[in-house]
Amino acid sequence: MFRPLLSALCLLALALLPTGAFAQYEHRPLPGFELERLQFDPGALGSLVVGTGRTLGQGVFRASVQLQYEQMPLSFEEGWDPQAGLGVVEGKFSTHVTAAYGVLPWLQVGAQLPFILNQSGSRVLDMVPPAKAGLGTPWLGVRAGLLQAQNGAPLNLAVDVSGGLPVGSSSALAREGFMLLPRLQAGLQSEGFQMGADLGVLLRSRKDFSERSQREHDVLGNELRVGATVTSLGGKKTRGEVSALVGIPLSGGQVGGEVLLAIRRHALPWLDLYVLGGPGLGRAMDMPTFRVIAGASFSSVKID
Repeated sequence: MFRPLLSALCLLALALLPTGAFAQYEHRPLPGFELERLQFDPGALGSLVVGTGRTLGQGVFRASVQLQYEQMPLSFEEGWDPQAGLGVVEGKFSTHVTAAYGVLPWLQVGAQLPFILNQSGSRVLDMVPPAKAGLGTPWLGVRAGLLQAQNGAPLNLAVDVSGGLPVGSSSALAREGFMLLPRLQAGLQSEGFQMGADLGVLLRSRKDFSERSQREHDVLGNELRVGATVTSLGGKKTRGEVSALVGIPLSGGQVGGEVLLAIRRHALPWLDLYVLGGPGLGRAMDMPTFRVIAGASFSSVKID
């Protein structure tokens, strides 16, 4: 007797609920933020991704274009497995154009413009994949050399300050408020190899995804950035490099890092061709399981 009445009341209550309540649960896109965490060194004096304290010579210009693929760049899985689990972004193709110019013997300016060509993913809990394509966050930077080995100093030392502009595509997870990345870069050179390291702090707005991902410490915010590289200098045509990048959260997130191996080929005095790639490590939500990059650079003079 009471069961049909109770069923009717439940159906009536559901009918009276606003349809927006269901829509909001079924379709909750992530808030806009910058998903891409890798930055290229526009001058690439040594490493392609880690500064070595050097600046381009006065009047020297370098431009490059890179095609990049990232596997699982936005995932809430616990372990490292490129083939397992689902991710809000499971595969991402992007292109990055960089340019740098030596204004003075000790002063360099640079820029980076990324564009997301295609990305895809799966719905995870109540989070849906972002837009497939869109403009990324442009970065502008300036680097000042404090010490230069070519002038007799024991090492190369520079200060680099870059800023991310809030003009990318928010729906493609490629835009947030203004970001700032000041860094101190240092390097040592010998005849056969070069070592470099940079230490910086990425300053950005804090976003907490823990409630939606149901994992602790899924937070993006201010982050200590540490990079180190060793590059060969002996080869006339071909040289290799290995670089390590680590992000240490300062706002409650997860530690993440990656190791990238690269081969650079001097095809012509003004043209370099290269490939680089490697695995991502750690549990940071925005750390891909691996990335692969192919690129070409053009310069007014031969660099290294």
